[in-house]
Amino acid sequence: MNKELEGRYNEMWKNARSQFRNGTCSIDKSIDAKSDLRRGMTLLAKPNQAVKNSISTFQSELKKVEPLQYYQPLEDLHLTVLSIISCYAGFELAQINSEDYLHLASECIYEPMEIRLQGITASSAGILVQGFPDGDSLESLRNKLRETFKSSSLQHSIDSRYSINTAHLTVMRFRTPIADSGRFVRLLEEFRNLSFGRMRIDQLHLVFNDWYQRSEIVKNLATFDLS
Repeated sequence: MNKELEGRYNEMWKNARSQFRNGTCSIDKSIDAKSDLRRGMTLLAKPNQAVKNSISTFQSELKKVEPLQYYQPLEDLHLTVLSIISCYAGFELAQINSEDYLHLASECIYEPMEIRLQGITASSAGILVQGFPDGDSLESLRNKLRETFKSSSLQHSIDSRYSINTAHLTVMRFRTPIADSGRFVRLLEEFRNLSFGRMRIDQLHLVFNDWYQRSEIVKNLATFDLS
């Protein structure tokens, strides 16, 4: 197991658990906003059905305790490889030549990857399934994409919000305050080390997306076959 990544997840969990125990969390007030026009471009991977089934079981348990929160629909579950253009209001595909992005991305993508999904962690904004890549293929791909896009003249905002260095899947976001913080934390602790299976990434998708990767908004720009 990647000890550095494990430590990062542990630190996230420690901080979030402390907040949850105090009944505090970061509520996303835009989840139900019809006027949310934030759009961006992301390179991502989709989990297989077995992983989605495991996550669905976890979400079902969470709903018993926190039924009013936002649960990522199974079809929207994803692992972000890299956010090429972070979502902002006003971004439209007509502003760019998407073919240029497909070409640069295709130069960087070359081999399948394996992710072990083991346990859960959290942030103040939601609950995440922890991913642990086998080897350094994911990190190498991200670094190559960073280097390639940052040396180009194309619009991008790579690493402008933060430099992604995990391999998580977001499964729940807060839309309301925590109803029962003690019960909520105890349930999360039960799933802290649960295995959600393995995710073989043999396809990557470059998409035009909203903040939540809602399938009714996401437009697939290209699918890269790694096999």
